[in-house]
Amino acid sequence: MNPNQNKRHIKKVIVLTISLIVLAFSATYAYFTSSFNEPTTTTATAGIFNVESTLEVVNSIKNKRMILIDQEEVEEKADYLEFTVTNKEDSTVDGKFDLFLRDMKITRNLKVSDFKWELLKEGTKISEGTFENAKENGEKEKITDGVDRTQVDLEGIKITTSPIELPKNTTVTLKFRLYILNDKERNQIDLTEGSFEGRLYLEAVPVSELQKAQQEVEQP
Repeated sequence: MNPNQNKRHIKKVIVLTISLIVLAFSATYAYFTSSFNEPTTTTATAGIFNVESTLEVVNSIKNKRMILIDQEEVEEKADYLEFTVTNKEDSTVDGKFDLFLRDMKITRNLKVSDFKWELLKEGTKISEGTFENAKENGEKEKITDGVDRTQVDLEGIKITTSPIELPKNTTVTLKFRLYILNDKERNQIDLTEGSFEGRLYLEAVPVSELQKAQQEVEQP
């Protein structure tokens, strides 16, 4: 068999688009919702790669009393979405996937270090960040006199630090959460009337036996 034929399916990418978040931080209100498209299957020259996620059936979260959260309360009180990603039993190849936040809109008063996101795998935090330094699309004028609550579009960000492995017939459990951290040393009234929305994208690719063998050889 020509080894190059085995490599073709590595370029196949499954993109699962999830309408994930609509958040508002006014005095007492926030809304968080999710939906998901149908499970996606791609057939490659070297096998079948069938990935699906429970995001399609996860219930929406409605929180009408969003509050600032102390660090020790994050696990209990942060808004989150828990879901699984499965490489189904009829797949014939292993896979890996990354997660991205795209199609984001945010008011500038939430582009601060207090507004945080976290990604957990099997209960362990694997990445975290804020939108403080996220790049804006377009050039909307910045307000310097008072609080800037202008809504802007953000460039997408990758929220996985490295691809998550997804062997055949395996399920990975993930939790994505967002919260505004309470700072007891200063007034955070500027964060009120802020809003955020975005989409979470999952991009999964199959990994051939040939590619895995090459990776093992390259490892020290």
